[in-house]
Amino acid sequence: MSLREPQAGFTLLELIVVVGIFAVLSILAYGGLSSVLKTRQGVENSLQQIADLQRAYWRLREDLQQVAPRPATDEFGDTRPALFSELGGSLVLTRGGWRNPLNLPRSSMQRIQYELDEEQLIRKSWRSLDQAPNAEPAELMVMDGVLDLRWRFLGEGSADADSDAQWAESWPADVASGQNNPAAAAPRAIELVLDTKRWGEIRWLFATGLAPTPSS
Repeated sequence: MSLREPQAGFTLLELIVVVGIFAVLSILAYGGLSSVLKTRQGVENSLQQIADLQRAYWRLREDLQQVAPRPATDEFGDTRPALFSELGGSLVLTRGGWRNPLNLPRSSMQRIQYELDEEQLIRKSWRSLDQAPNAEPAELMVMDGVLDLRWRFLGEGSADADSDAQWAESWPADVASGQNNPAAAAPRAIELVLDTKRWGEIRWLFATGLAPTPSS
């Protein structure tokens, strides 16, 4: 009677070691994958925030570069300048170039207001330049996470756009004339300083397009 040859196989100790090694490798692989996914999510969030910042800039530039020298009446029937600032950082203006692809019976100019509301920069727009009582504007959140904002205005009579002496903290700059003076001219340039949560202080400068053409 012949003896059986011993069969090759894993011992219980060897199986325990293999399972332990596999568990360690799985943990390391999951940790690496989790780190990669978090990094990817962070990059995507940063790119989205940059895109939102760029859209806010382009929206402001589109409005401020097309300021039109056309006064308008408010909801109380008072005539207000084409562009003026109010307490609390609000800016009201008339802009031109409002596209009308459907040829609706309306003006190509539009009344716009920018204001800060609960850390959001809000853009309000009215379909009619001269507002009716209780007219409701369309609202658009332009930028989030804004702690504070400040406007500065460069008078159109300035020959040097870099001269600090020509800048005013409010508009119209001549307080004695009053902000209800409809003949108040629009500024040559507008500076907006934003204090934001994400980016810190942001300083944007916009030309209004109303600067006088230099004589040759």
